[in-house]
Order: sequence, then C-alpha cells, then structure tokens
Amino acid sequence: MVEGVIHMRQVLSVLSLLLAALLAAAALAGFQTNQLLREEEPIRQIAGELPQQEGFSELVSETLLTRLESELPGALTSLLGDRADSVVDSIVASMLENEQVDEAWDQTLQDTRSGYTAQLETLFDEGTTGEASDLDLAVDLSPMAEAMTGPLREGLDSALGWLPFLDTSSFEFLAPEVVVDVEATIAEGADPYTWALLAEVSKHWLVLAGLAGVLAAVGLLLGPGRSRWVALTLGGLLGVGLGLWIALTVAAPEFGPVADQAAAPLVEQLQLRFTEWAQPAWWIFSAAAGAIVVVGLLGSVAARSRPAVTPASTRDTV
Repeated sequence: MVEGVIHMRQVLSVLSLLLAALLAAAALAGFQTNQLLREEEPIRQIAGELPQQEGFSELVSETLLTRLESELPGALTSLLGDRADSVVDSIVASMLENEQVDEAWDQTLQDTRSGYTAQLETLFDEGTTGEASDLDLAVDLSPMAEAMTGPLREGLDSALGWLPFLDTSSFEFLAPEVVVDVEATIAEGADPYTWALLAEVSKHWLVLAGLAGVLAAVGLLLGPGRSRWVALTLGGLLGVGLGLWIALTVAAPEFGPVADQAAAPLVEQLQLRFTEWAQPAWWIFSAAAGAIVVVGLLGSVAARSRPAVTPASTRDTV
C-alpha cells in the first residue's frame, strides 16, 4: 500500500514538472505573440527601419514608374525615356529621408498590426471558412502615399513643368488609397482557426506562467526523496529541448525565395530583425532550463549519497 502511494507520487511529480515546462514555454510564446499583436514597440523594432533600406526605395520607384507609364501619354513617356527613371529615383530617395514619411510608415505598421489583431479576434469569435485566405493580411499604404504626395508632386513639377502640354496637377493620381493584400501561406490541411485560437490564448500568457509555477511547486512537493530531483531534471531537459527548438525554428524563420528581386533585401531584413527580437528570450529560457537540469542532477547526487535512516521499529533491541 505504502509503496503504491510512493510510486503514484513519483509519477505525479514527473508529470507535474513536465507539464510545468510545457506551460512555461507556452507562456513565453504567448507573451511574445501578445507583444507583436497588441503593443507598438515590437513591430516598430522589427520593421520600423525598412524605409531606410535600399530595396525599399527601389520598390517604391518601380511602382511609381509603372503608374507613370500607365497614366502619362505614350509620346511623353517615350520623350522622357531614361530621364523619368532618374527623376523618380532621386525624388523617392529624398522623400524617404522625410520625417513625415517615417511617421506615416509607423502609422502604417501600427494600423496593420491592430487591424490584423482585430481580424484574428473576429475569426475566433465567428469561426473561419477553413481557407488560407481567412488569414490574408491587408497593408494600408495610404498614409505613406499621402505623406509622399507633396514632395513628389513638387519634384515632378520642377522636372517636367516646362512641358507646355502637361498639366502637372494630374500628378495627384500618384497618391491614391493603396491597400496591398498579402496572401497567407499555411501548411496543407492546417485550419486557420488554430492561428485565431493562438492569438486569443496569447492574451492569457500570465495565467499560463502562473500555472507553470504552481505545477513546478506541486511536482517538487509530491516527489519523495531522490525522485523529486529526477523529476526536476526531466522537466529541465524538456525545457532545454523546447527552448532550443523554438529558438532555431520559430524565432528564426526563413521566408523562402521572393519572386520580386527588389523585395528580396527587404524580406531578408525582416527575417534578421525578427530573429534579433525573438531569439534572445529563447536563449535565456534554454539557459534557465539548463540551470534547472544542473540543480536537479546535483540534488539527485546529494540525495543518493545521503545515508539511509533505519526506521526505529527495525532496530535491534537490547
């Protein structure tokens, strides 16, 4: 009977500490997800400097040139030739150094972040169609277009205003309401509702952390003698494994090849910035779990070397 109780306590101790490790990892993942979705600074740290990247200006220039070619008369486009390219490139480069453009980009980031969070919360409340399109991201670039209208029109007016047949007021078309839809890519058979559920659970990361602490305490209290240290070691090993796996995969994503070569440097920059933001926390998590493993091993060795105490009932009586 007593041995059965001891065995049950050992099993419960191991299970409690393993579950504590899982909940601790979930709490950290939820904390980071909650930051990305509901706080301004992380997304600003990850993508705030994109307008200063060379690829960004090239992408904007390419877009504007495409619009110019479609809106301006064909004869004028042929007349300008390569000059239009150089004019637009120089104007765009100067615009991207404008503080108003930086503020507009930050507004774009924050509007996109809050809008996508609301989209996920709506999916959680109302359900999904099961299609990947439920997770498509709409990026509203209208604030950027508006901030760039003034200097762009002034630059084009200065460069092309000498043409008598060109109405420079028509350059207003260069600042339209621009919304870019980014198609979501998820694994085949994956349910978009899973992502909505993760976004909802991330709001409760502090509860997960509290539960992890409670289970760790319960596991240590339940474990009899040396078995509690063995259970602690197993929980720490699981924590190390989870921390390293997430640090090397989820926290260091690879977006794969990009069709548009102008956008490739931007994607690489996003990957680098995201990894710089997300990975350190998981290195610390893994190191802390490793320290727990060491404590567990030392405790186990100490408990093993401790001399056994003979119960009073079994002592020889004189």
